[in-house]
Formats: sequence, C-alpha cells, structure tokens
Amino acid sequence: MNSGLSMIIPTFNEAVNLPVLVERLSRALEPTGVGYELVVVDDDSPDGTWRVAEQLGARNPHVRVIRRTSGERGLAPAVVEGWRQARGHILGVIDADLQHPPHLLPVLLEQLNGHAVDAVIASRYLPSGARLRWSPMRKWISRGASNLAQAVLPAAAHQVTDPMSGFFLLRREVLEGVALQPKGYKILLEVLSRGRYRNVAEVPYEFQRRHAGQSKLGASVMRDYLVQLWRLAWAPDGFGRFVRYCFVGATGVAVNMGVLWALKSSHTLGTLRGGAVAVWLAMVNNFLWNEVWTFRDRSRLHPCLRERLARFVSFYLVCGVGAVIHLGLLWALAIKLGWHYLLANAMAIVMVTLWNYGLNTTWTWTRLPPRAS
Repeated sequence: MNSGLSMIIPTFNEAVNLPVLVERLSRALEPTGVGYELVVVDDDSPDGTWRVAEQLGARNPHVRVIRRTSGERGLAPAVVEGWRQARGHILGVIDADLQHPPHLLPVLLEQLNGHAVDAVIASRYLPSGARLRWSPMRKWISRGASNLAQAVLPAAAHQVTDPMSGFFLLRREVLEGVALQPKGYKILLEVLSRGRYRNVAEVPYEFQRRHAGQSKLGASVMRDYLVQLWRLAWAPDGFGRFVRYCFVGATGVAVNMGVLWALKSSHTLGTLRGGAVAVWLAMVNNFLWNEVWTFRDRSRLHPCLRERLARFVSFYLVCGVGAVIHLGLLWALAIKLGWHYLLANAMAIVMVTLWNYGLNTTWTWTRLPPRAS
C-alpha cells in the first residue's frame, strides 16, 4: 500500500497506550483524505507491545509493525529504521505515551502542504504552546537541554524554539543522501543538524500527561543526549562549523586591522573612510575562505560559477548590513565616546560576528538548491 504519510511510532513497553494512540491517530487522519500508514517500531518490549501492534495491524490495514531484536536500541535508532522502511513521501514521528496530541496532525499536514516549508515541528515553547506543571527540576532539565542544544548547534537549533520535540513531520527529500547517526531519544536534533532543508515551521501544542506506564527519562537518557550533542557539535552544521567560521573571521580581523592601521598611520584616510576600506577587503578575504573551507560541503551542492557569484552577492548583502552596524559602532565608540580606534574596531567586530554567521548559514550557503516552482 502506497501512502502519502508514514507516521513512525517508536515503542518500548507501551502495550497499554498503543491501542489508544492508534485509534486517535486514525480518527484524526481519516477526515483529511491523506493516504497514511502507522509504522510501529518496537524494541522487543518485555510487555509484548509488538504483539499488541500485530493484533492492531490484523484489524487496521494502516498499521505496520517492525520488531527490532538486534542492533542499537533506543528511540532515535528505532525512528531511523522506521523511516528507512517507510513508504510515504511525508515522514513523521510521534511518541506512544500520548503526551503528543494526535488531533494536531491535520494542522501539521496543512502547514507542510500549504507553505514552502520542508519540516513542521510541534513546539511546547511557542507563546501559545504549553507544558505540564512540571517540578522545578523537570523544568530545569527540559529547558536546560534545549538551551544547551541551541548553544552547541547554533546553525541548526536556533531556527526553532523546541529542538527537543518528538512530534514533527518532514518531507522525504530532507533525508535523501543523509547519513543519520542516531543516539538516544532526540532524533529531531539529528534532522536539524544533518538534514537537507531550507525552511522549518512550528505549530504550538500543549504537552499532555503520560497516559500509562513509566517515563523513560533517566541517567542513561541524559548520558546519550550528551553523547549525541558531542557528535553533532563536530558534524558539518555543529559547533565545529562555527569554530571554522570564527577562525576565518580571525584572518579577516588581521586584514581589517592591518589595513586600517596602514591607512590611519599614513594619514591616507581618516577613521571612518579607512574603516570602510578595511571592512570591504576583510569581507573579500572571508568569503573566499568560507567558500572553500567553512561551507565546503554546501558549496559542492551548488558548484557552477553563477551560483558562486550568487553566494558572493548574498554574502556581501548580509555582511554589508553587518558593515553598517560595524561602522555605526565604530563611530559611536571611537568618535563619540573617545575609545581608542583599534579597541572600538575590535568591539564592533565581535558584535557583528553572530549576525553575519546566522544569516550566511541560513541564506548564503543554503542546504539545497532553490525550490522548483
């Protein structure tokens, strides 16, 4: 049976919850008219969840069962295995503990099909989203994990408010040619860090209480999460790319400072005009190094001369706005406040670096070619 949507349900000891979830998912999806399959991927649960899933599949043709008896266990590897065997052109995931509301699925599908986005994430942290009345410790762990992901994976996790969400949809093309290396429970981090996508949308939802069974949150889950972050930090879109970008920026600082010092000390140009020339030459230096080193993996996806020229123009537009900010800070600090011009220039560079990195990562060196009309 071909389907438009393949919804992956990773399970471990969810025999009580699964029938309720399947009934709610079917009730939510039937009115949409979308072809779908519900793929239960069970890690050989001791409570016989896989057997319950097979019984559901005997009555419901939309239910498929994958029982995993070997290989690495855990939610993320189970989801990846489900996606590998999925038949739909839209892939999704939802937890089996009923903390994610199935009735939100039509809204997620509408966002994905009606807008130019490649993934839609259900978020607890949008203004109209909501969490349970967790204990202070649980709130600290949840929010701290999200903040840590956003700090370590600035190019990926900063695009969304809830990079830890376990309820989302994406187009199959996002994962084509991508080697996922799942670990633990946070599969969305893998998708955001390694996937090939342009735009992501979020939909608010209210996190529900677990219907039955016990939470999987424990020391091993936290350990796996930290291991996953460490892996992703040095993946192409993790902290390693930001380190390379900053290293390139350091060479630009050397060019910038050297040119400004030469022009200023020789009395060729004043502070502002000399600063403008220094910024322009530093931008040329930075583009070339970012093209061949920092964003080399993305540059290879767009190798022709016209695309390289488009990136050059885009880089100059982004950094041009940054340059305006830079010169404004230089004027304010050096001329109005009387700072030494080199110290003022260094401060301006630091303030503009994050601006340039964020926009160049998501705009100049995109993950995919422009969307076909």
